Amino acid sequence: MGIIFNNAALLIKAKQNHVCFDKVLTLGHLELYLSREQIGQLASHCGKNIDVASFSGEKYADKFIREFFDTETTTSLDYSDYQNCDIVHDMNLPIDSAHHEQFDVVIDGGTLEHIFNFPVAIENCMKMVKNGGSIFIFTMTNNHSGHGFYQFSPELFFRIFQKENGFEIRDVILEEHPFPGAELSNKTKCYSVTDPAVVHRRVGLVSRTPVMMMVHAVKTETRPVFSRYPIQSDYLLEYDKNAANKNANNAVMGSMGKTAQNLLNLLPVHLRNLIVGKRQLWRYSFSNKSFYKRWHPF
Repeated sequence: MGIIFNNAALLIKAKQNHVCFDKVLTLGHLELYLSREQIGQLASHCGKNIDVASFSGEKYADKFIREFFDTETTTSLDYSDYQNCDIVHDMNLPIDSAHHEQFDVVIDGGTLEHIFNFPVAIENCMKMVKNGGSIFIFTMTNNHSGHGFYQFSPELFFRIFQKENGFEIRDVILEEHPFPGAELSNKTKCYSVTDPAVVHRRVGLVSRTPVMMMVHAVKTETRPVFSRYPIQSDYLLEYDKNAANKNANNAVMGSMGKTAQNLLNLLPVHLRNLIVGKRQLWRYSFSNKSFYKRWHPF
């Protein structure tokens, strides 16, 4: 659990867009995976006079958060106090109401994928952040099997952080990195993700290298969380036959799709499957600009 360069860049971007970091809660005691050069680059970008050398030997991110985000208090929450956390709580269970709406920012730097009862854990996060506050999630998505219990999809967070739960999404970013340890390389590429509900289809990804996800969501009002459980957007579209997004453009595309399908049906099965499979691989790749657009931290 920790902060790497693009995580830090997303947090700084949020700070520059007037997100308040006065009271920060981290899930786990986050470690700091930034080199001196990276700390200097981040400080230069946000115009801070930071003594880079003072971060030598800093294992945890507390000092970084305090100095870069003008944080008044940084609180850590964990299952046990083995890393000297401030709040000991099993996130499989509902958090005490005394902690509700106590924090301007909640940061998950790699904890949620390790918690079996994810719906309760994410609800705890949503309840602990103040109205107007932000939740940041840095977690695993592709090619991290065995790292934790789960690898999450962008669709999950698009559906969780909805208006009906009192939230809205600001960013969903995927970071492609060459090694399972995202902190081990500076050679990464980031892509902002399109909400599947916007393009009316599944936004999938087949990748050759590991991919992690960064999410920024804002609490717009205090509302009951999960009064209705989220439904995957493409299924919801099918269920709602009168949805407004079933428009004339979709009808035209449907006609074109039928023509293409008729042509495919004339081909031998093995050739038809090859063409369809190659099309799927392209659609579920970072080359698909309707799904993924390059994101640069600065």
